[in-house]
Amino acid sequence: MTPTQVFTVGALGGLAALVGLVLFVTLAVGLYLLVARLIDAAEEHQEQRRRRRDSDTCQAILALPTTDHPTE
Repeated sequence: MTPTQVFTVGALGGLAALVGLVLFVTLAVGLYLLVARLIDAAEEHQEQRRRRRDSDTCQAILALPTTDHPTE
């Protein structure tokens, strides 16, 4: 092979490695963002469940019979 051909093959190999690295970083960042959104969604769902549970508890307490009626 001539030196020009060796240089061309080396340049193509380096370019392919660079493209592979960019794709890998893009995939890693995308996966990180996806997992972060899933974790945030799960935490928000847990928070909504906690709020609903607290609301149900308050409504149950309010539904209890009162003791401020006149005693006999």
